[in-house]
Amino acid sequence: MKPIEPFYFLKHNNVTYNATSLMQSYFPIIGSDALAVYDYFVAFYDNGQKQHKFSDILNHLQFGMHRLEVALDILTALDLIVFYETDSAYLIKLHSALPTELFLENPVYRKLLEKKIGEVAVEQLICQLPFNAKNISKSFSEVFSEVGELKKTPKKAKNFFDLANFKQLMSKDGLSFNNETDDVIGLYHFAEQFGYNWFETYQIAKETAVNYKISLKRMQTKKQSSPKVENKPDFSKEEQVVIKEAKADNAEVFLAKIKKMRHATITATERKILSELADMGFLDEVINVMVLYTMSKTNSANLNKTYIMMIANDFSYQNISSVEQAVIKMRSFAEKKNHTQKEKTKQQKSNVPKWSNDSYKNETTEDEQAKLEEMKRRHLEKLRKKED
Repeated sequence: MKPIEPFYFLKHNNVTYNATSLMQSYFPIIGSDALAVYDYFVAFYDNGQKQHKFSDILNHLQFGMHRLEVALDILTALDLIVFYETDSAYLIKLHSALPTELFLENPVYRKLLEKKIGEVAVEQLICQLPFNAKNISKSFSEVFSEVGELKKTPKKAKNFFDLANFKQLMSKDGLSFNNETDDVIGLYHFAEQFGYNWFETYQIAKETAVNYKISLKRMQTKKQSSPKVENKPDFSKEEQVVIKEAKADNAEVFLAKIKKMRHATITATERKILSELADMGFLDEVINVMVLYTMSKTNSANLNKTYIMMIANDFSYQNISSVEQAVIKMRSFAEKKNHTQKEKTKQQKSNVPKWSNDSYKNETTEDEQAKLEEMKRRHLEKLRKKED
């Protein structure tokens, strides 16, 4: 190969110039001469339109033929170019530099680079995924049909909330919003938070509605409440009955049953109390426990608002959200009350004089006894004078 010999570029051989990979991966191996020659080919590529001479490269890069030949050998060895010879000229076919990730997957290329810059430097070039990264790329068969056509699988919007159908069911069941703007935002947030579609969200909204109005607070309580309590305590037979009955009815029906046993009916005031408890976010099953405990302790045919609100405030503070938790709390109330009564009984003073006790010991001294006798004598003399 001589400087005056011609060469052509292969037609239809445009390549993408990957400057990052050339500098990171190739340059330490191929060196500056080979990189300069490769850059020259990319810059002067003309789609095979005219003849070039090797002397053009030498003149532009300012080095001799030997350095050009070595550079060409290196470029072909690293598959950056393919060098062809014909009867009348040479042909140059260009290849794009491999991305750094693919370059390092070639064990020979990687070892060559490690010899030049060291293992630590090569490790820093490796693209590393986080340990919890999940590959969700589609396979060929998932995207293309058996005849090579794209499958028509339009992706639906994430967590689509069909408000029109939601409101249609509300109208059918007689439900309404407290504040439509705030409630719609809250319902969408609720559905997204727990991964529900619009219909699943509606079922909870309907179940927890207060006086046929959507209650976002009770929806949250319903979702977050758990039928299990810590340490899985055993419930007595009476407590199991309470839990079963409390879950069976809504608050108004539950209260009506108790009132019926006492030959009474629900008053407007009591209905208002139940609504206030529901507005506090309590589920009906928890309200029923409060109602039962209040009615049994106040021994009245009417619901005592002061007493039940005292329980409600304590339940709210303790984050009581299920009937099981409520029963356990009521049990602790009763145990605490029994303990307090026992302590009071022990501390009560007896009205019986101490000296009447068989074990009583008189510790009065002789001087104290004489003084008491003198006081007794004077008192008797005064009484006699009054009688005279």
